Amino acid sequence: MHKPYSDRNSPDANHASGEKFVLAHLSDPHIACESPVQKRDLLNKRLLGYLKWRLFRKRAHRDEILSILREDLKTTAPDHIAVTGDLTHLGLPAEFRKAQLWLQSLGSPDQVTVVPGNHDAYVRSDWNETFAWWLDYMVSDRPDRQGTRISGLDDLFPTLRVRGRIALIGVCSARPSAPHLAIGTVGDPQLHRLETVLKQTAAQGLFRIMAIHHPPLPGIESWRRSLTDAHSLRTLVARCGVELILHGHLEKAAHHTLDTPSGRTTVVGATSASSSSLAYERRARYYVFSLMASENAWDVHMAQRVYSPDARCFIPGKEQHYQVYTPGTQRSTLQATARFNPQQKGAF
Repeated sequence: MHKPYSDRNSPDANHASGEKFVLAHLSDPHIACESPVQKRDLLNKRLLGYLKWRLFRKRAHRDEILSILREDLKTTAPDHIAVTGDLTHLGLPAEFRKAQLWLQSLGSPDQVTVVPGNHDAYVRSDWNETFAWWLDYMVSDRPDRQGTRISGLDDLFPTLRVRGRIALIGVCSARPSAPHLAIGTVGDPQLHRLETVLKQTAAQGLFRIMAIHHPPLPGIESWRRSLTDAHSLRTLVARCGVELILHGHLEKAAHHTLDTPSGRTTVVGATSASSSSLAYERRARYYVFSLMASENAWDVHMAQRVYSPDARCFIPGKEQHYQVYTPGTQRSTLQATARFNPQQKGAF
């Protein structure tokens, strides 16, 4: 549906100066299973989530919007797609299988990268009945634990997928939590491995994009929905740097920045890709990042595609242009267009 997977997108490709890479970022499709839910599946936290779905969320998240989004992606034709979690609503095995079919409609595992969200890890479940269905969309290009049997998310993350001079780094914050909580945790072992990945990709001069479900920033979400070790993750990013952070979870558009060794890192949060909300900041949308490499810097153009309930299609939203210097050279500078103020917080 987008550009065919080719040598220029392969992990071994070497993007020349001036070559463009286009990444689409979407999140939180909340794909639900229409078939009857078994009573045994609701003898846990899922009962509350199921009631919320029946009373409220079923009308707020619509499969038809996901179909329209998929058609719109044919127009934007990204080289790669990043999905930052909450593909399911209750983490039911049937939802995982339905979400796999949706992923396959977006592209091959080489073209789509997935990190899980808290709804995907709603309760503790059998790996083979749930996340194993998406393994090809999550696993690293070259797993650094060759021969290790993957039986859980802790065996998998952080992940690294390299497309030319682009490093897609997946971080898992999805953990089962108590009722009424939607918290996330990265954990010390994953943070330790992530530090190695960030340092190695920086030494290679790659444009590093971190994908995570929970936002790593303070004060933008309640403690019940927060990332418990966000401070540790921010400290690591401040020390090692990263050029772009993508997340979901908020279910509203968000744009913030973090100071890192390479300058001011853009942090972008996407709304639910299936949201039918009439409120503009919560309306379904996805982001398109066009990355243009030069000798020692990257030109970044970021644009929204926003769902229009009236037109029943995705239309252009806000845009921003800025420049990021290659790791190890100069600090990045923002050169925003007149259509967006780089100091602005909140929705983008």
